[in-house]
Parts: sequence; C-alpha cells; structure tokens
Amino acid sequence: MNTAPQLDIAVIIPALNEESRIGPLLHSLAAMDVQEIAVADGGSIDQTVMIARSHPRVTVVVSGGGRGPQINATIEQTRAPLLVILHADTILPVEAPNLIRKALENKQVAGGCFRLRFDNPAFMLKLYAWFSRFETSFTTFGDQAYFFRRSDFEAVGGAPEWPFLEDVELRARLRRRGKFVKVAQEVITSARRFQFRGVILCQLRNLLILTAYWIGVPVECLAEFYWAPGHSSARGKLPLATQGREQ
Repeated sequence: MNTAPQLDIAVIIPALNEESRIGPLLHSLAAMDVQEIAVADGGSIDQTVMIARSHPRVTVVVSGGGRGPQINATIEQTRAPLLVILHADTILPVEAPNLIRKALENKQVAGGCFRLRFDNPAFMLKLYAWFSRFETSFTTFGDQAYFFRRSDFEAVGGAPEWPFLEDVELRARLRRRGKFVKVAQEVITSARRFQFRGVILCQLRNLLILTAYWIGVPVECLAEFYWAPGHSSARGKLPLATQGREQ
C-alpha cells in the first residue's frame, strides 16, 4: 500500500539577545525530524547571531521591526510546506514533528499549537499553564509554538507587520480560515518574565492589553503603553537576559 510522503517542516525562531538559550535550543532541534531551521534575529547585540551561524543546518536572517516582520522575512527564506514559529526560550517535545504532521493532515485545520509548561514549578505558573489546554483568545499565545501550512500562512497574508501582538492577530487570521487546534503535549517555556515582574502583575497587565485589543484599541497605542518610559515593561528597563522574551 502506498503512503503519502512526509511533508518537510521548517522551524522559524524569532530571537533578540538570546545568547544563553539559542545554542541549547538549536541542539535540541538537531535531534528532531525537521528539515529547515531558521533564526529570525531582530538585531541582537550579544552573541546570538554568531552562535546560530555556528550550526551548519541553521539559516540566520537579520531584520528589524519586531517579531512580525522578523517572521515574514525569515519564512520567505525557507521552502518547507509546514511551518513552526518557535520562541527562542521554548523547547518542543521530541515527538513534535509527527504531532504537527498528524494535526495538519486534517484539511479543516488551518493551524495549531501545543499546551504550555514552565521551567519553574511555582504553583501559580502551574495553574496558568493548566489553562493553556483551552483554545481561547486569552489562553493561546505565540510561546506555545504555532504551526501551520505555508499555503494557509500565505492565504491569510502572513504575520501582521507589527512589533507587538503579532501572535494574537496571526491566530485570529488562521481561525477565520479554518480550525485552530491544541496538541495535548506540552512545550517547555521560560518563566523569566514572570520571575522578573511577578505572575499576578504580568497576568493582569496582559489581560488589560488583550481586552483593549479585542475591543478595538489600535495596536500602536497598546505598544506605546507596553513600552512606555517608566512603565515596568519598557525596553531597557529589563535585564538583557529578559529582553528577547519582551521584544
């Protein structure tokens, strides 16, 4: 009996000042059944690009403008029909390629992601991660490793050319095209932003921003609030090790 050939997968990694994490992440991907690995660097001033370029299978694309433009520019440099956007501080489960291929066998599915687990066992983080099994606007974000077909990504116009909330809008675009599914397995992501500010404060801030976004506040205004001078989330106020997460 003939079986359909396995579709190739390209992993796109938006990164900014991730020298402590990019090496272990690329090492983990080297053992997986993925055909392309591309780092979308946003202008790192540390050793992120040098470390990424030291891996022979890795393509590095340097672009500015935030995560949305980084993703679009880097996807243009890949060829695989299946795409994964993986944050630089997030590790995929080893069986991820097969799970992604299986989920996308359903033609009604336009995209999906994984459940979440943090690298910190704090109770509040476990509680937050537990809710990531639900596919809602307030429990589905880019750190859960979005995946989709290249054809669907192109059909929805790619990622928005935004420096902020691009993951929220990309999910919304894909959901208008088809189903967006949650794979039962978990990615492991860094809790660094919660450790820096506190889980409750982070969640309240995120809830406020998301609510404002969904009622129509322009993303430019929300970005100004997010990065406002003197605000706890302003760039430059964070240690360098956390800035990649907050780009």
